Amino acid sequence: MSRRTDLAGAKTVDYDKVAKVYDQVRTGDLEMMYQILSEILLGRNSIILDIGCGTANNTLLVSQTTHARVVGIDLSSGMLHEAKKKAPEIHLARASANHLPFGNVTFDLVFMTEVLHHLADIAPVISEAFRVLRASGEFCIVTQSHEQIDHRMTTRFFPSTAEIDKSRYPDIEVAKKHLRASGFINVRSKPFTFARVPLGDEYLETVEKKGYSMLHKISEEGYQEGLKELRAAYAASESLEYAPGYAFIWGSKSTR
Repeated sequence: MSRRTDLAGAKTVDYDKVAKVYDQVRTGDLEMMYQILSEILLGRNSIILDIGCGTANNTLLVSQTTHARVVGIDLSSGMLHEAKKKAPEIHLARASANHLPFGNVTFDLVFMTEVLHHLADIAPVISEAFRVLRASGEFCIVTQSHEQIDHRMTTRFFPSTAEIDKSRYPDIEVAKKHLRASGFINVRSKPFTFARVPLGDEYLETVEKKGYSMLHKISEEGYQEGLKELRAAYAASESLEYAPGYAFIWGSKSTR
Protein backbone atom coordinates (compact mmCIF):
# COMPACT_ATOMS: atom_id res chain seq x y z
CA MET A 1 0.00 0.00 0.00
CA SER A 2 1.35 3.43 -0.89
CA ARG A 3 -0.37 6.79 -0.82
CA ARG A 4 -4.05 6.31 -1.59
CA THR A 5 -7.42 7.98 -1.16
CA ASP A 6 -10.10 5.63 0.16
CA LEU A 7 -13.03 8.00 -0.19
CA ALA A 8 -13.65 11.19 -2.08
CA GLY A 9 -12.30 14.02 0.04
CA ALA A 10 -10.68 11.69 2.60
CA LYS A 11 -7.17 12.38 3.83
CA THR A 12 -4.64 10.02 2.36
CA VAL A 13 -2.06 7.95 4.19
CA ASP A 14 1.44 7.86 2.70
CA TYR A 15 2.62 4.39 3.72
CA ASP A 16 6.06 4.91 2.26
CA LYS A 17 6.52 7.84 4.65
CA VAL A 18 5.14 6.15 7.78
CA ALA A 19 6.67 2.70 7.17
CA LYS A 20 9.55 3.00 9.63
CA VAL A 21 7.40 4.36 12.46
CA TYR A 22 4.72 1.79 11.69
CA ASP A 23 7.21 -1.04 12.04
CA GLN A 24 8.47 0.35 15.35
CA VAL A 25 5.03 0.31 16.99
CA ARG A 26 3.13 -2.47 15.23
CA THR A 27 3.80 -6.17 15.69
CA GLY A 28 2.41 -9.41 14.34
CA ASP A 29 -0.65 -10.87 16.01
CA LEU A 30 -0.02 -14.50 16.94
CA GLU A 31 -3.57 -15.11 18.15
CA MET A 32 -5.00 -13.71 14.93
CA MET A 33 -2.73 -15.94 12.87
CA TYR A 34 -3.74 -18.92 15.01
CA GLN A 35 -7.39 -18.24 14.25
CA ILE A 36 -6.57 -18.35 10.52
CA LEU A 37 -4.27 -21.35 10.55
CA SER A 38 -6.53 -23.47 12.76
CA GLU A 39 -9.14 -23.46 9.98
CA ILE A 40 -6.99 -25.02 7.26
CA LEU A 41 -4.56 -27.91 6.96
CA LEU A 42 -1.18 -26.73 5.70
CA GLY A 43 2.24 -28.31 5.40
CA ARG A 44 5.77 -27.63 4.21
CA ASN A 45 4.67 -28.02 0.58
CA SER A 46 1.89 -25.47 0.92
CA ILE A 47 2.17 -22.02 -0.61
CA ILE A 48 0.57 -19.05 1.14
CA LEU A 49 -0.03 -15.49 -0.05
CA ASP A 50 -0.33 -12.48 2.26
CA ILE A 51 -1.99 -9.61 0.39
CA GLY A 52 -1.08 -6.19 1.78
CA CYS A 53 1.67 -7.62 3.95
CA GLY A 54 3.00 -4.23 5.04
CA THR A 55 6.21 -4.74 7.03
CA ALA A 56 5.60 -8.52 7.02
CA ASN A 57 4.88 -8.92 10.73
CA ASN A 58 2.10 -11.45 10.20
CA THR A 59 3.79 -12.88 7.11
CA LEU A 60 6.78 -13.81 9.22
CA LEU A 61 4.60 -15.35 11.94
CA VAL A 62 2.84 -17.56 9.39
CA SER A 63 6.15 -18.63 7.89
CA GLN A 64 7.59 -19.55 11.27
CA THR A 65 4.43 -21.36 12.35
CA THR A 66 3.70 -23.42 9.23
CA HIS A 67 7.18 -23.79 7.65
CA ALA A 68 5.31 -23.43 4.35
CA ARG A 69 6.45 -21.16 1.54
CA VAL A 70 4.94 -17.74 2.27
CA VAL A 71 4.79 -14.86 -0.19
CA GLY A 72 3.90 -11.28 0.68
CA ILE A 73 2.86 -8.44 -1.61
CA ASP A 74 2.34 -4.78 -0.92
CA LEU A 75 2.15 -1.60 -2.97
CA SER A 76 4.34 0.42 -0.60
CA SER A 77 8.06 0.22 -1.32
CA GLY A 78 8.71 1.76 2.11
CA MET A 79 6.81 -1.00 3.88
CA LEU A 80 8.60 -3.68 1.85
CA HIS A 81 11.98 -2.11 2.61
CA GLU A 82 11.32 -2.57 6.33
CA ALA A 83 9.94 -6.06 5.72
CA LYS A 84 13.00 -7.27 3.83
CA LYS A 85 15.32 -6.23 6.65
CA LYS A 86 13.75 -8.67 9.09
CA ALA A 87 12.39 -11.34 6.76
CA PRO A 88 14.99 -11.88 4.00
CA GLU A 89 13.92 -15.51 3.62
CA ILE A 90 10.38 -14.57 2.59
CA HIS A 91 9.58 -13.73 -1.01
CA LEU A 92 8.26 -10.18 -1.02
CA ALA A 93 7.06 -8.29 -4.06
CA ARG A 94 5.78 -4.82 -4.80
CA ALA A 95 2.50 -5.40 -6.58
CA SER A 96 -1.08 -4.27 -6.80
CA ALA A 97 -3.68 -6.55 -5.26
CA ASN A 98 -5.82 -5.81 -8.32
CA HIS A 99 -3.28 -7.51 -10.59
CA LEU A 100 -1.43 -10.23 -8.70
CA PRO A 101 1.80 -11.21 -10.47
CA PHE A 102 1.18 -14.94 -10.10
CA GLY A 103 -0.21 -17.67 -12.28
CA ASN A 104 -3.58 -19.33 -11.87
CA VAL A 105 -4.06 -21.96 -9.14
CA THR A 106 -0.80 -21.21 -7.31
CA PHE A 107 -1.69 -20.86 -3.62
CA ASP A 108 -3.28 -23.04 -0.95
CA LEU A 109 -4.19 -20.09 1.25
CA VAL A 110 -4.61 -16.40 0.49
CA PHE A 111 -5.20 -14.06 3.40
CA MET A 112 -5.50 -10.35 4.12
CA THR A 113 -5.35 -8.84 7.60
CA GLU A 114 -6.70 -5.33 8.11
CA VAL A 115 -6.34 -4.52 4.42
CA LEU A 116 -9.92 -4.39 3.14
CA HIS A 117 -10.53 -0.79 4.24
CA HIS A 118 -7.48 0.42 2.30
CA LEU A 119 -8.92 -0.75 -1.03
CA ALA A 120 -10.81 1.62 -3.28
CA ASP A 121 -12.61 -1.34 -4.90
CA ILE A 122 -12.63 -4.74 -3.21
CA ALA A 123 -14.23 -6.67 -6.09
CA PRO A 124 -11.15 -7.05 -8.35
CA VAL A 125 -8.97 -8.00 -5.38
CA ILE A 126 -11.33 -10.78 -4.36
CA SER A 127 -11.51 -11.98 -7.97
CA GLU A 128 -7.72 -12.08 -8.13
CA ALA A 129 -7.58 -14.09 -4.91
CA PHE A 130 -9.98 -16.58 -6.44
CA ARG A 131 -7.89 -16.83 -9.61
CA VAL A 132 -4.59 -17.60 -7.87
CA LEU A 133 -6.01 -20.15 -5.43
CA ARG A 134 -5.72 -23.85 -6.06
CA ALA A 135 -8.89 -25.91 -6.36
CA SER A 136 -8.97 -26.76 -2.68
CA GLY A 137 -7.69 -23.35 -1.57
CA GLU A 138 -9.12 -21.06 1.06
CA PHE A 139 -9.36 -17.29 1.21
CA CYS A 140 -9.52 -15.42 4.51
CA ILE A 141 -10.15 -11.73 5.12
CA VAL A 142 -9.59 -10.36 8.61
CA THR A 143 -11.44 -7.11 9.13
CA GLN A 144 -13.77 -5.44 11.62
CA SER A 145 -17.53 -5.04 11.67
CA HIS A 146 -19.03 -1.63 12.29
CA GLU A 147 -20.08 -2.72 15.75
CA GLN A 148 -16.52 -3.79 16.53
CA ILE A 149 -15.25 -0.40 15.37
CA ASP A 150 -17.60 1.30 17.84
CA HIS A 151 -16.04 -0.66 20.69
CA ARG A 152 -12.41 0.23 19.93
CA MET A 153 -10.38 2.06 22.56
CA THR A 154 -9.40 4.61 19.90
CA THR A 155 -13.09 5.39 19.39
CA ARG A 156 -13.36 6.49 23.01
CA PHE A 157 -10.55 9.04 22.75
CA PHE A 158 -10.85 9.84 19.03
CA PRO A 159 -14.60 9.50 18.32
CA SER A 160 -14.34 10.93 14.81
CA THR A 161 -12.29 7.87 13.78
CA ALA A 162 -15.36 5.64 14.14
CA GLU A 163 -17.43 7.31 11.42
CA ILE A 164 -14.41 7.63 9.16
CA ASP A 165 -13.59 3.96 9.51
CA LYS A 166 -17.18 2.78 9.16
CA SER A 167 -17.09 4.54 5.79
CA ARG A 168 -13.83 2.80 4.91
CA TYR A 169 -14.66 -0.70 6.17
CA PRO A 170 -17.16 -2.58 3.99
CA ASP A 171 -20.08 -4.13 5.83
CA ILE A 172 -19.43 -7.82 6.51
CA GLU A 173 -22.43 -8.96 4.47
CA VAL A 174 -21.33 -6.78 1.55
CA ALA A 175 -17.89 -8.39 1.63
CA LYS A 176 -19.43 -11.86 1.70
CA LYS A 177 -21.59 -10.93 -1.29
CA HIS A 178 -18.46 -10.02 -3.24
CA LEU A 179 -16.88 -13.37 -2.39
CA ARG A 180 -19.90 -15.25 -3.72
CA ALA A 181 -19.97 -13.10 -6.86
CA SER A 182 -16.33 -14.02 -7.54
CA GLY A 183 -17.12 -17.74 -7.37
CA PHE A 184 -16.31 -18.63 -3.77
CA ILE A 185 -18.49 -21.19 -2.04
CA ASN A 186 -19.03 -21.99 1.61
CA VAL A 187 -18.74 -18.27 2.35
CA ARG A 188 -18.96 -17.64 6.07
CA SER A 189 -17.94 -15.12 8.69
CA LYS A 190 -16.81 -15.69 12.23
CA PRO A 191 -16.62 -12.88 14.78
CA PHE A 192 -13.94 -13.31 17.37
CA THR A 193 -13.17 -11.30 20.49
CA PHE A 194 -9.65 -11.58 21.81
CA ALA A 195 -8.84 -11.80 25.50
CA ARG A 196 -9.08 -8.52 27.38
CA VAL A 197 -5.63 -7.04 27.86
CA PRO A 198 -4.35 -4.01 29.78
CA LEU A 199 -3.09 -1.19 27.58
CA GLY A 200 0.36 -0.24 28.74
CA ASP A 201 2.83 2.41 27.61
CA GLU A 202 3.12 0.76 24.19
CA TYR A 203 -0.45 1.77 23.35
CA LEU A 204 0.23 5.41 24.20
CA GLU A 205 3.44 5.27 22.16
CA THR A 206 1.57 3.85 19.19
CA VAL A 207 -1.00 6.64 19.36
CA GLU A 208 1.68 9.31 19.81
CA LYS A 209 3.42 8.05 16.67
CA LYS A 210 0.11 7.71 14.80
CA GLY A 211 0.69 3.99 14.38
CA TYR A 212 -2.98 3.49 13.49
CA SER A 213 -3.96 4.57 9.98
CA MET A 214 -7.23 6.21 11.06
CA LEU A 215 -5.30 8.77 13.13
CA HIS A 216 -3.87 10.13 9.88
CA LYS A 217 -7.38 10.75 8.60
CA ILE A 218 -8.85 12.90 11.37
CA SER A 219 -8.19 16.61 11.85
CA GLU A 220 -5.06 17.63 13.72
CA GLU A 221 -7.28 19.36 16.25
CA GLY A 222 -9.26 16.20 16.86
CA TYR A 223 -6.06 14.20 17.17
CA GLN A 224 -4.51 16.60 19.67
CA GLU A 225 -7.68 16.72 21.78
CA GLY A 226 -7.88 12.95 21.93
CA LEU A 227 -4.18 12.62 22.68
CA LYS A 228 -4.54 15.10 25.55
CA GLU A 229 -7.40 13.05 27.03
CA LEU A 230 -5.47 9.80 26.61
CA ARG A 231 -2.39 11.23 28.32
CA ALA A 232 -4.60 12.47 31.16
CA ALA A 233 -6.01 8.96 31.60
CA TYR A 234 -2.49 7.56 31.86
CA ALA A 235 -1.43 10.31 34.26
CA ALA A 236 -4.40 9.47 36.48
CA SER A 237 -3.35 5.79 36.42
CA GLU A 238 -6.69 4.83 34.92
CA SER A 239 -6.90 1.13 34.17
CA LEU A 240 -7.35 0.93 30.41
CA GLU A 241 -8.28 -2.50 29.11
CA TYR A 242 -9.39 -3.56 25.68
CA ALA A 243 -10.71 -6.76 24.15
CA PRO A 244 -10.23 -6.31 20.38
CA GLY A 245 -12.84 -7.83 18.13
CA TYR A 246 -12.35 -8.97 14.55
CA ALA A 247 -14.36 -10.66 11.85
CA PHE A 248 -12.85 -13.55 9.89
CA ILE A 249 -14.49 -13.90 6.49
CA TRP A 250 -13.83 -17.17 4.69
CA GLY A 251 -14.45 -18.47 1.20
CA SER A 252 -13.59 -21.83 -0.34
CA LYS A 253 -12.68 -22.19 -3.99
CA SER A 254 -14.31 -25.60 -4.23
CA THR A 255 -15.45 -28.48 -2.11
CA ARG A 256 -12.69 -30.77 -0.86
